[in-house]
Amino acid sequence: MSAGSAAITMLECVNSATSAQASRFGAHVPHGRCSVIAGAEQGGVDVASEDHRSAEGLRVVVADSHHLVRRGLAEVLASAGALVTQAQDAEAALREVSERHADVLVVSLDLPGSERGHVVAIARDRWPGLAVVALSDDPTHEAMLRALDLGASAYLPTTAPPERFVSTAVRAAAAPGAFLADDVLAPRRQARAGPRLTPRESEVLELAAEGLTVRGISARLYVSEATTRSHLSGIYRKFGVTSRSQAVLAAERLGMLRS
Repeated sequence: MSAGSAAITMLECVNSATSAQASRFGAHVPHGRCSVIAGAEQGGVDVASEDHRSAEGLRVVVADSHHLVRRGLAEVLASAGALVTQAQDAEAALREVSERHADVLVVSLDLPGSERGHVVAIARDRWPGLAVVALSDDPTHEAMLRALDLGASAYLPTTAPPERFVSTAVRAAAAPGAFLADDVLAPRRQARAGPRLTPRESEVLELAAEGLTVRGISARLYVSEATTRSHLSGIYRKFGVTSRSQAVLAAERLGMLRS
């Protein structure tokens, strides 16, 4: 039996949900985390097919204390072309990011050595260009907000389908300063009344949602950076927020973005 087949066999066993069965294979996976490794090796299945994005050459560090989850995520990302290394605690995660010059850190908010997920904030502070995809067993709005507050580039519950980990890693790497949380936001995207933005504010918000910086937005719209900052200030005031990430998140929840 290959290593990949063994991982899937363990997954199938754990999916029947008894710790006794899991222990037959020398591993324990918390309830609800199995879907993370469900697509680690599926012959003929392109895990990146969801939006035709490739992770080719992307340097990724996967940090999770549970071996099966960590290994499954690594295999899913590697199958899409990513160069993956693994870490089981916060210290190792930060070391690997530094040594490997990582593009993306995929990290559990409950990683050992990282009280309340602070490794996310530490990583973003040390490497502003690093994309950080935060994971949690808790697929709720509160967990997503926790990731947002820590400065994560994206959030995914560990119950997300395997292909979503690939597309989210690629999208986060392209725009580390944006905030992606499709799995949590999707049920909340029914359009509801939101703040009334000017046409120019709407354009600025759309570009901010794409992950563009103030300089990038200004260049796209042929305006000064001061003008862009003024529009962003107006957007923040109308949404009652203090940052681009929070404004984009609020607009997503209200169904105000085209994408």
